[in-house]
Amino acid sequence: MLKDINLLPVYDSSEFSLVEDLQIPLLQNSIDYLRGVGYFTSGWLRLVSQGLVGFIERGGHIRLVLSPILEEKDWESLRKGDEASRDETLKRILEENIRDLQKNLEEDTLTVFAWMVADGVMTLKFALPRHVASANYHDKVGVFTDESGDMAAIHGSLNDSIQGSLNGEAFSVFTSWNEGQRPYLQKHRERLETLWSGSNKQFWTCPLPEAIRRQIVNLKQDKSRPYRLHSPSNEFMALQCPVELYEYQKDAMRSWVESEYCGFFEMATGTGKTITALASVVEKFQMMGKGILIVLVPYLHLLEQWAAECRRFGFQPILCGSSEPSWHMRVKDAIREFNTNFVSYVCLVAVHKTATSTKFHEALSKLDPSYMILVGDEAHGLGAAHSRTALLDAKMRLGLSATPRRWYDVEGTKFLQDYFGKTCFEYPLSLAIDNGFLTPYYYHPHIVHLTENECAEYELLSQKIAALLVLIKTKNVPPGTQDKLEKLLIQRARIIGTAENKLPILLNIMAQLQETQKEELRDILVYCAPGTHKNVLKSLASLGLRCHEFVADVSNHERRELLEQFAEGYIQVLVAIRCLDEGVDVPSTRTAFILASSQNPREFIQRRGRILRIAPGKTRAEIHDFLVLPYESTHAGESFNRSLLVREMPRFAEFSSCAQNEFAAREKILPILEALWMRHLIDLKPWEVADNNVREEWLINEKE
Repeated sequence: MLKDINLLPVYDSSEFSLVEDLQIPLLQNSIDYLRGVGYFTSGWLRLVSQGLVGFIERGGHIRLVLSPILEEKDWESLRKGDEASRDETLKRILEENIRDLQKNLEEDTLTVFAWMVADGVMTLKFALPRHVASANYHDKVGVFTDESGDMAAIHGSLNDSIQGSLNGEAFSVFTSWNEGQRPYLQKHRERLETLWSGSNKQFWTCPLPEAIRRQIVNLKQDKSRPYRLHSPSNEFMALQCPVELYEYQKDAMRSWVESEYCGFFEMATGTGKTITALASVVEKFQMMGKGILIVLVPYLHLLEQWAAECRRFGFQPILCGSSEPSWHMRVKDAIREFNTNFVSYVCLVAVHKTATSTKFHEALSKLDPSYMILVGDEAHGLGAAHSRTALLDAKMRLGLSATPRRWYDVEGTKFLQDYFGKTCFEYPLSLAIDNGFLTPYYYHPHIVHLTENECAEYELLSQKIAALLVLIKTKNVPPGTQDKLEKLLIQRARIIGTAENKLPILLNIMAQLQETQKEELRDILVYCAPGTHKNVLKSLASLGLRCHEFVADVSNHERRELLEQFAEGYIQVLVAIRCLDEGVDVPSTRTAFILASSQNPREFIQRRGRILRIAPGKTRAEIHDFLVLPYESTHAGESFNRSLLVREMPRFAEFSSCAQNEFAAREKILPILEALWMRHLIDLKPWEVADNNVREEWLINEKE
């Protein structure tokens, strides 16, 4: 591990061998190396070969950003040309760079380099100037990560070359376990990740086109691999499942086969949908001998998550999204090579939005559907009207979702079922908890009543909504009526989400926890309504708690840092709006406060699943839910009471049904329901609300 190395803050070549005393030990103790460097020759591989052996055998991966040799005329062609000419220019530039590299390599080093690229041990990208042709990428920075997640960053003047090792050079070193050095490490990591993702404002990064990668692979002078891999591999790493599957995952795989390779895996969040899906795909591809995997994900941050899992299974994923500006060029190369039997497998991971583009469909137009498997992650989102064109004509289809039905969207749900098929395997939350795959939890409902002013506003909006609903049922509906209705529904829902009496209850509970809990409070997540998080943040901070917001305008890199600080206890409370839903894991969370939630089960079921993730030392979770309910005895009309109850009770029924204290939680709500003759609502699940239309005819479909 990196912590085991006695790392110094500065290494100067006049006192140390920067390769033997620093780079080799770091490689020997890492599994990931992200490097940005102005100049690289593969002779460097010979210098660090002692460290590379262990690195590769542990399954290590090098991500390397280089500065290509670029003349001004080339840059002008890239800047001004159309897509076809840019692709051709870039391909020619990189081919020239590869030829120059080949001229300067010795045979043994050449073979090692070619094998590393072939096996995916090393992934190359090139940094190209956005604005000025003569602006070369000349940085020298690297970040090493070990199996425990500890990191060390190096920053200095050394290029990765034999000549560089002979010069007078120096490196500064920063580690993640040294609190004073952590900000420097995080900044260097942020700079590199920004460059790698293509978000650097001065340089854009070009992935290695498949045709060029193949040229490097063909530089191998020896048919035998000069090192041992972490797992079996051929020219492309052999497809295989890298983990031992649970029986329920094997059952899911069998059910997909029995459903003729179409259907949904309806599995609770945290039960391994991704691994089960990839294992199913690999098994089918092994039978076929070739195939194309297309994974569709809703958000950019899920691209890298899926890519990492795909690599574990032996795929070489091509990421298609706004963070990968040259994805279409790589896709075209890969498909051309697949169609000419030059490669057996292609893996594409695309954001929903990118997958709906004409460019994406054109790139895949020459594929045979019989070789395609399309996996839709969070597939319920693909039922939205604007996302449906992302679903290609693949013969084999697999949808992944804990909630595949779209809330009050019969048309969208039917579209998804027609495309993917019905649920072929279900693994509910109750089973996942009973079998130890999710954390048991206790559910604490807190009853919140509206103030007089809020009640009056709610009733007034309800009357306007009712009038519009009557109007909509007539034949002559004035233009804009539906828009007016949706605005009123949003305004009324906002009253529930921002109810004034929620915050005092939250602060009172938090103060009690501070008094009664022996250890310092930590691992607390607070979900609140848009527009309220600043006040919630300020109020919690006034109790002496270390809090931080987690909202939409927080950058991806800052999000990673916040989640790390939250997991380590430096941040005690995260205050979020909707950013901690799909695809963001916060397994360390032990206590969650739900101050606001929509009616859509997709949202609150996803949130619960993320709270129940397994984590070291975590034996239970606590969910505090703020339910806006009528008084036991109220003069308000039946429509008012029903409107509140039908809105909040499905979430209560869902959350209480799997809780360790199910009946104690129910006792808190029963008096209100019985007083209002609505006891039947305590058992009504979210989908039964929709199926039975037990609501005040809310017509708004929550937008994806």
